[in-house]
Amino acid sequence: MPDFAPGQRWSYATRPGEPRSAVLILARDDSPGGGIVHIRVEGLRLRTPHGEQTELAHSPIAEASLRASVTALIETHVPLPGDLSGLRHWEAAFARGEAGAFTLSVAEIVGAVEQAVGSGPDGLPPAHTPDPT
Repeated sequence: MPDFAPGQRWSYATRPGEPRSAVLILARDDSPGGGIVHIRVEGLRLRTPHGEQTELAHSPIAEASLRASVTALIETHVPLPGDLSGLRHWEAAFARGEAGAFTLSVAEIVGAVEQAVGSGPDGLPPAHTPDPT
């Protein structure tokens, strides 16, 4: 399996109903104690109080956790998004000792974020809704 590099798009073991979801590598940080890879998760059906969200713009993940999540390299040299402010905020917080990285699988990160954003618009806890297609 190749090393993770910015601009790579990977498939991963997704949540049910999100088979087209993929991970885009934004950056990598080879910190002491293990590498951290910064990812964007696309093709989601993430339920939030404001409706469905299709992406997580930035998530820092331990390289070992990402390696255990991905299934295949889909493409390389994918243009990175113009707005990397989430990554920049994380870098500043990490430098202050106030940020870390997920050690969950990518699918578990998506589920944890969905749960953390609170209840859905109907007042019920977020629940993943399978893709009807």
